[in-house]
Amino acid sequence: MDAGLLQGLMDAFQPITFLMMFVGTVGGIIIGAIPGMSGSMGVILLLPLVYQLDKVPAMVVLAAMFCGSMYGGSISAILLRTPGTPSASATVLDGYPMGQNGQAGKALFVAVFASAIGGLLSGICLLFIAPQLAKVALNFQAPEFFALSIFGLTLMAGSSGKNMVKGLISGFMGLFLSTVGVDIISGNLRFTFGVVKLMAGFNILPVLIGIFALAQVFVDLSNKTPQIKQDTSRLGNMVPSREEFKSMLLPILIGSVIGIVIGIIPGSGGAISCFLAYEVVRRFSKHPELFGTGIVEGIAAPESSNNGTTGGALVPLLTLGIPGDTVTAVMLGAFMLIGIKPGPQLFVENGQAVNTFFMAFIIMQFLMLFFGIVGTRVWPKLLDVPRCVMMPLVMIFCFLGAYTLNNNLGDVIIALVFGIVGFFMQKLGFPGAPMILGIILGPMAEQNLNRALLISHNDWKVFFARPISCTFIIVTVLSIVYTAYSSAHKRPEKDKK
Repeated sequence: MDAGLLQGLMDAFQPITFLMMFVGTVGGIIIGAIPGMSGSMGVILLLPLVYQLDKVPAMVVLAAMFCGSMYGGSISAILLRTPGTPSASATVLDGYPMGQNGQAGKALFVAVFASAIGGLLSGICLLFIAPQLAKVALNFQAPEFFALSIFGLTLMAGSSGKNMVKGLISGFMGLFLSTVGVDIISGNLRFTFGVVKLMAGFNILPVLIGIFALAQVFVDLSNKTPQIKQDTSRLGNMVPSREEFKSMLLPILIGSVIGIVIGIIPGSGGAISCFLAYEVVRRFSKHPELFGTGIVEGIAAPESSNNGTTGGALVPLLTLGIPGDTVTAVMLGAFMLIGIKPGPQLFVENGQAVNTFFMAFIIMQFLMLFFGIVGTRVWPKLLDVPRCVMMPLVMIFCFLGAYTLNNNLGDVIIALVFGIVGFFMQKLGFPGAPMILGIILGPMAEQNLNRALLISHNDWKVFFARPISCTFIIVTVLSIVYTAYSSAHKRPEKDKK
């Protein structure tokens, strides 16, 4: 091992640095598990503490909060069908059904195991090939972002569940909702109907809280179904079998790679990578029809992916001073406040501090794994709380999470409205995931399409002249053809039955 890295490993176990690792990881898991809270909010809450710390412990506690919150979002996603963060949106698709099958403990174990592996692999990439990966990210401009978002939109079919038509309707409704507000290119108001609060459009977190969390509360209150008994008597009951572990390995590897790549691209994030990983793994699975019913692959892929984005997002932040997502944007401000200036000179001026940070990033993945495994016997007990107590508490957390996002009552109203919409969507069989995907990717596709055409003077060939964007477009076409081919072959089988 390089002498600098060895010294960094020793420094990472200094009492104050390890304590901050502990505080950030545990705090991040708690923050991520609370609906409406996010890693960026956790980093903001740490700012008063960061002021009092030296550079290395300050950097470590911020990164630990980032990693912990990314995993923490899966806890509420699995137990309550309420993604704690947007990055846990795809975890709901198989995590919640597994919990409803009485295997919430196993779902949580799979989530933390996949999260730790994804974070560990991203940490290794951060350690050894960060500068090279950052150069690749610089090649992404408007045409590449548009092509990437269009490819992401093809995932709506995969996240549609059993009824693709209803899934596509839900997805296109999300695309329509993404157009509400001020057009960034022209400055025109669209579909605001004179309501000032709609000028900024719909923030993803209140919509996410409404579609998944509040809608599930309304469904539970209306159905009054019996509570599912969870088997948490022994840890062995929650550990996946050998066959399940084998089936998880490839999805974890695929999800990690996708997460790292998406994380490196500035402006992307875990919300995109989790759906992308889920759909890629589903399409290449030997039993794609089981996805959405509660299988370990459907949890392992998105969880390894969204945690893979943590190390990936830190690559452009540390090497170029460019934040990869919202959390790293807040971290950039925090780094500047403590005297750390990310960029090429960071490795020269604070080389040993960076080495310590890299080693601490890898160590915190094992800490997260430890606390996650310990929690697998604790978190499922939340499902034993009587629903007359649990449901009001979930609603309170949902409203608080929506409000604290911008300290705006309008976000609470938006969450409530989408909760009602989500309730009727569930009753009528319309999946919520495609709508969320449309709202996330819609602005990215529209804005970068306009930018690319403005720069190229309305020459559509710009999307085919650049290798990366052309590759994404080809993959998009193949994805659509594959989906159409698969659905066409399923219909005759159903007709025969």
